[in-house]
Amino acid sequence: MILRYTPAAIADLQETKTYISKVLHNPRAARRIALDVLNRCALLKEHPLLGMSLAAKTGEDTDLRYLLCEQHIAFYRVEGELILIARILDSRTDYMQLLLRDK
Repeated sequence: MILRYTPAAIADLQETKTYISKVLHNPRAARRIALDVLNRCALLKEHPLLGMSLAAKTGEDTDLRYLLCEQHIAFYRVEGELILIARILDSRTDYMQLLLRDK
């Protein structure tokens, strides 16, 4: 399986890393959290259905799945041999509003 990140997912992770590093003044935690998210997403290459179906949780008509990564959620699609990480959002935010806005 091939793992790819959308520009939005890359921006999400970079914003999180910058916020924790610069605003919260904790660059070590920023690196640890970013690596944790990347490592959890890498597991999808071997186990693409590891995450849960978003449709099953919300009733929304979507092919997105989600994977918990500490306080973050990686939303992704499986498209044949491709796993596409669509967004990486903080679970403490209104992530459904952000996802629905992207539709």
